[in-house]
Amino acid sequence: MKQRNIKGMLILAFSLSAVSINAQDLWDVDACMDYAVKHNHTVRQREYELKSQRMNQLESIGNFIPGVDGGTQARYNYGRNIDPETNTYKEISTFNNYYYLEGSLPIFRGGSLINLVRQSKVNLMRGKAALQEEKDQTALATFQAYIQALYCMGTVRMSRQKLAESDSLLYKTRIEEELGLKGRADVAQMEAQQATDLYNLTHQQNLLATAMLDLKQKMNYPKELELLLDSTLLDSSFIQDDLQLNAADKEETVRMAFLNNPTLRKAEMEMKAAKIGRYIAFGQSLPSINMIGGLTTSYFKELHVSNYPSFHDQWKNNYGYYFGFSLNIPILNHFKSYGSVKKAKYQYHIAKEQFEAQKEELRKLVEQAVMDRDGYLKESIQMEKKVESDAIAYKVTKRKYEEGLMSSLDVQHNAATWLESQARFLQSKLTYFLKCRLVDYYKGEELIKRK
Repeated sequence: MKQRNIKGMLILAFSLSAVSINAQDLWDVDACMDYAVKHNHTVRQREYELKSQRMNQLESIGNFIPGVDGGTQARYNYGRNIDPETNTYKEISTFNNYYYLEGSLPIFRGGSLINLVRQSKVNLMRGKAALQEEKDQTALATFQAYIQALYCMGTVRMSRQKLAESDSLLYKTRIEEELGLKGRADVAQMEAQQATDLYNLTHQQNLLATAMLDLKQKMNYPKELELLLDSTLLDSSFIQDDLQLNAADKEETVRMAFLNNPTLRKAEMEMKAAKIGRYIAFGQSLPSINMIGGLTTSYFKELHVSNYPSFHDQWKNNYGYYFGFSLNIPILNHFKSYGSVKKAKYQYHIAKEQFEAQKEELRKLVEQAVMDRDGYLKESIQMEKKVESDAIAYKVTKRKYEEGLMSSLDVQHNAATWLESQARFLQSKLTYFLKCRLVDYYKGEELIKRK
């Protein structure tokens, strides 16, 4: 007796450990979205673009630091050349070596350098918004694919249960035919229903395979690996619990979306960058002043002549330096300055219109999401009641059919009605869950709930 108890306890322990392992392998919607964001190629492109924007900001700051260039030049001359000692032309072959080190510092550029720094900062913020936008879009696309796959899992489960019901009813009908209680027509009708249910199960399984393939593509998940989804949502009853929590203020949701939505934030940064671009274009059309300075030295030698000073002496004797300012005044440059200012103005107006259009689009999306959430909540509540009613109607009809009081067509009709209401209830429930998360996202909450 004790050995049996010990054996039973061991079996139970192994079963619990297996359930724990399987539970760890299940993917919920947040895990799928997190994986998709981390492995999405477009998200990685946005990350590299953001790094490039940081380098642009560094370059704009570097414009305020003096620039230093250095170089050297070596040249052999043959034929008539100027003798540096007599400064006259003569037939000589010479070697010239020239060295310079020059530095420059911008003094005045019409404010364009400061505006370049401001614009690079705005572009960096735009890059961050673009990165977050791509992450959110990837997560939302994965969310929708996950809901579709979960819905197909539910329809496969329903189809399998419906097929089991048909198998059981067909078996009973055949027994009753042998007993003389049912006719051959009833058996044929039940066989047709079983074939229909088997086809429907196969069809739903194919839809599930397609939905899983689409989810893996959205996640960039290896196609050859199995992806086990957490089906807790299929059996959850969160709708009744959330009934009192869904009186959200639509205008408040819109206001929070205007503050936090990365797509609108990106459009706003593009408008600000275009506005600063107007100041840059105007500043570049103004005169510019630079401060310059440098060091020079050289070495000269007539070939085949040995009485020239050494390289060290010439390096020291020819050493010199210079310092000054340069003024550049654009007088006539083929309307480039005028055109640049005008184009920058038009680009700003284009970006401004795009920002206003994005605000209207976002308001529409938020209002639609709130309306869909509330609508699917009401649909789910009504469909849940309809499922219960259709289940009772099917069971009563099935019972009366077994008693010979109703035909097989009545059973098929009520079974199909019950299956359809179950599928519609599942779809509205899962869509309601999606819309709730979407509204919370517009309110400023993170789309991915990391544990």
